[in-house]
Amino acid sequence: MLDLSAYIAGPYGCSLLADQGAEVIKIEPPAGDNLRKYPSTLESESRAFLGVNRSKLGLALDLKQPEGLATLKALVATADVLVHNFRPSVPARLGIDYEQLKALNPGLIYCAVTGYGETGPLKDKVGYDQVLQTMTGMCAMQGKSDGPPEVLYGSVVDYYATRRR
Repeated sequence: MLDLSAYIAGPYGCSLLADQGAEVIKIEPPAGDNLRKYPSTLESESRAFLGVNRSKLGLALDLKQPEGLATLKALVATADVLVHNFRPSVPARLGIDYEQLKALNPGLIYCAVTGYGETGPLKDKVGYDQVLQTMTGMCAMQGKSDGPPEVLYGSVVDYYATRRR
């Protein structure tokens, strides 16, 4: 399984499969998953990153460079599953959309986790847990009746998001 996803929604799902014995390779850009920079009580690492990326192997690839893309495509040829959470326009631009990867591996299960789906006016917007909470009304319900809306801590939307193809 190849995990190209970042933050929580995709990585958490992949970690659950890794916990069950799947070999999962977390593929990050050279600068790393931004969740690595999340505040933590550990000095050198993010507890949030470690929690949703446990039990995985790791590899840094620059998919904007020919050699990084070639390495990913070689991995795709033998993988069962690929998971990402790019905005819908990004995979085609990188050369890793479903149609291109299916040509390399017709049996590949391709899972795209998006903030707003693959169609509609918001499809190319970045979706973050706190924004999506606000859009659902959760924050208004969480706040005190005489106070402002409040975010629910724990990334509740991210932990329950999936999209599969």
